[in-house]
Amino acid sequence: MADDRVRENMNKPAEKAGEKMPEKGPAKSFGLTGIVARPISWPVAAVVYALVGFALYARVLHGPFVFDDKLSIPDNKFIRISTISLGALEDAGFKSWCHNRPVANISFALNYYFGGYDVAGYHAVNILVHVLAAVFLFLLIKATLDLCSGQSGKSGRGPYPSSLLAFFAALIWLVHPVQTQAVSYIVQRMASMAGMFYVLSLLLYVYGRLGRGYARWVLYGGSVLSGLLAAGSKETAVTLPLFVLLYEWYFFQGLSFKWLKKAVLPLIGVAAVLAAVGYFYLGVHPVDLIISQYSIRDFTPGQRVMTELRVMVLYLTLLILPLPSRLNLDYDFPVSRSLVDPFTTLLSLGLLAVLVALAVYSAKRQRLISFAIVWFLGNLVIESSVVALELVYEHRLYIPSMFVTAAAVAAAYQYARDRRVLVGLLCIVACIFSVWSFQRNAVWADELTLWQDCVKKSPDKARPRNNLGDVLLRLGMTDEAIRNFSKAVELDPNYVDALNNLGNALYSRGYYNESIRYLSRALDLDPKCVSAKNNMANSLAASGRIDEAIKYYGETLKLAPETADVHNGLGVALVVKGDIDGAVTHFREALRLAPDNVGVRMNLERARAIKNAQ
Repeated sequence: MADDRVRENMNKPAEKAGEKMPEKGPAKSFGLTGIVARPISWPVAAVVYALVGFALYARVLHGPFVFDDKLSIPDNKFIRISTISLGALEDAGFKSWCHNRPVANISFALNYYFGGYDVAGYHAVNILVHVLAAVFLFLLIKATLDLCSGQSGKSGRGPYPSSLLAFFAALIWLVHPVQTQAVSYIVQRMASMAGMFYVLSLLLYVYGRLGRGYARWVLYGGSVLSGLLAAGSKETAVTLPLFVLLYEWYFFQGLSFKWLKKAVLPLIGVAAVLAAVGYFYLGVHPVDLIISQYSIRDFTPGQRVMTELRVMVLYLTLLILPLPSRLNLDYDFPVSRSLVDPFTTLLSLGLLAVLVALAVYSAKRQRLISFAIVWFLGNLVIESSVVALELVYEHRLYIPSMFVTAAAVAAAYQYARDRRVLVGLLCIVACIFSVWSFQRNAVWADELTLWQDCVKKSPDKARPRNNLGDVLLRLGMTDEAIRNFSKAVELDPNYVDALNNLGNALYSRGYYNESIRYLSRALDLDPKCVSAKNNMANSLAASGRIDEAIKYYGETLKLAPETADVHNGLGVALVVKGDIDGAVTHFREALRLAPDNVGVRMNLERARAIKNAQ
């Protein structure tokens, strides 16, 4: 009976469901009458979102591959597919670097198939995913507001104007500056695709609950499929079954504890899914695996959990005030050593406890606000737990922020005296956020600008210095690169990448002894670092220590036998040694691996000429 009443309410004419609003006063003079008085259909919302989304992100269309992009795309041989076949897609999905995210990996492979390494194609898909996520979010928020209006916990001002509020909630989410990391950072398509399929799955479940006959089972099937695609895009989407159950309890069952007591099978099902996922990712000894992952971290599991209390508060402040100056790809976030070191850890715990209390207190009267709080905290719980991940990343807010904007817009409606004023304020917020997103994307559009921004905001963190140095070295700004590599090594003396890069930069400047010194330190820390071994061989060869260089080239080829640069370097060393036959063999192999390398081809021709002259 409750479902029938809800369905009847959702099928009422717009003027009875709160969509029709009086056209009075000066609304016409402000041009707001049409917006305020008429329902907004999803095709109109989709067109607006597409135009706004592509306008905001157009400047990053030619932004280069950065950071982890390189591991998942340019350096990932499995996505270089030449035919669309089941085998090729399976390899791309499950043999790539992030093999637990096959759906996203396959999307990268399809990008490569149609456009190679043209970054514009990858960025265009990211933007399209973001727009589709906003459209699905619009439909889900609209359905949720209709459900709220059809139940006893409705607004004191009467039924929600659901399409109007949903339109602005999804629009503000779309243009929010904190989303730039999930959209402009190509590899974080993993986060945005997970978000798109996540919200689509929940939307199809809601439609299935309101449907009848065979159609509802088709919708349920689509919900399950979308959920699987979400989990295949990023592991954090495994919270979906729990939130489907919570959504059912909040908006279809009216938070009935009587129903909750009867929902034993759904609860067991959710627990079983979470247990199966935990087993899949963590195995039979999850504690041992998690502890082993901390070998590369400078904090303990307990310190991470305490630190994440402050990180979650940071995330909240970024949702409220997402100034471009506050956004950062690589945060230098201090670790909490105890609840009072720093003292903000305890304050953060208190604030989060207040949020939980607010969710409980507002559950009956303001279900959307209560659900939004639970949604925000629950969708951060995996990446804010003991799992040994990096401490802070903005793309982790992609899903948690979805219902936050919905609750904020609905709350604004509750207190706005004049809906025309409300629409004006929402337009202003959307415009401000759009400007900030546009400004933030200016940083993402250029790799040098991106890492300069990170160094400015995290001046005492080694990684941004190292990555900036890498960009500077590729741009030929070697002296400035050396300064940044040196600073990175000063900040973290055991940073293998920085030691290796500093050694390579010194080699390019002709400082061979200094280069060998830093490369030796890198290899002491990581004897299997292929790049450091190759750079060491190059430096030894350049300093005249040919026998030692040949030894390092050989060790490098044992670790990476199909590396053209190493074969070429070894060939040059063998020429100096007088082993022309050996040199020709390695030059041929280098040319096979890099057929367009002019330098390798010239070395092979010279070696052959020397052999013919003997």
